[in-house]
Amino acid sequence: MGQPIPRIARAAGEDPQQRAADRARLLERVAVGLAHEGKNPLHNMALHLQLMAEKLSSRVPPAGSPIEKHVGALRDGIGRVDQLLRAFGEFAAPEHLAPDLGAAASRAAQLFGYDARRAGVQVSQRGPPAALVQSDPAFLGDLVAHAFVACIEHARDGGRVDLDLESRGAVVVLELRGDGGLGNRENAVPHLEAVRRLALEAGCELSIETPTAGGARLSLSFLHPR
Repeated sequence: MGQPIPRIARAAGEDPQQRAADRARLLERVAVGLAHEGKNPLHNMALHLQLMAEKLSSRVPPAGSPIEKHVGALRDGIGRVDQLLRAFGEFAAPEHLAPDLGAAASRAAQLFGYDARRAGVQVSQRGPPAALVQSDPAFLGDLVAHAFVACIEHARDGGRVDLDLESRGAVVVLELRGDGGLGNRENAVPHLEAVRRLALEAGCELSIETPTAGGARLSLSFLHPR
């Protein structure tokens, strides 16, 4: 495997509107997923609060631990909403984050999890939760997100997306595979185009395979930090 493509100076004729359109395409999907994912645990918390109030009003003996179950459910729901909001905040303002490829992959899987389920796609993620690389965090998260969404589209309606992160000598590689479903290659095209543009900015060596038989395989390779 060759060395990752170094980040190059932005071309004088680059269209800033294209960059804005790339992010808007992701933010639209994130907003829909965040609204859905945040609503469910909040409704669950409200239900358990109501049940707690009913049990307390009926003076249920504490020895039976009926309250602990509801408290645990509330704690889990609050934690889930907190994680979603934190991930969304990091995605919206990535400039001050560490260039962590593992965190970027986990964040993409979390923020676009609803998008995957709505498309009938199963998601599997393997590898370390953290993997620092030589990259610009302002572009790294968007690059991984577009790659993930492109794979969702290639696996749409019954397929799966696998994210595999591993260190290979001097580089760290994230491989994304989307296949097994009916797929929608047309919907994937703008995301693949964004991946190609962002790879240069992010210092990523990129490989994209989209066989005529269907599916997609993307390999994102980065140097280890100096």
